Amino acid sequence: MNDDLLHLFAEVVSARAAERVARGGPRRQGENGRSDTGRLALSLRAYARALEKYRLPVPPVIRDELRLRSGLRS
Repeated sequence: MNDDLLHLFAEVVSARAAERVARGGPRRQGENGRSDTGRLALSLRAYARALEKYRLPVPPVIRDELRLRSGLRS
């Protein structure tokens, strides 16, 4: 259980960092920014599902971020 959650949380942290770098850099043609945003949304969803699977609460910050991103296209 702990290894799954640690791995998934590490992916969330990595995806957040990649998105932050993409937003801070120069605007480029292509999919980089969108793919980083999509990666973050997917990793947040996977982490939340794993927490629910283990009957653990989803932290409000994760739940809120998922809610905000649900309207965004990746």
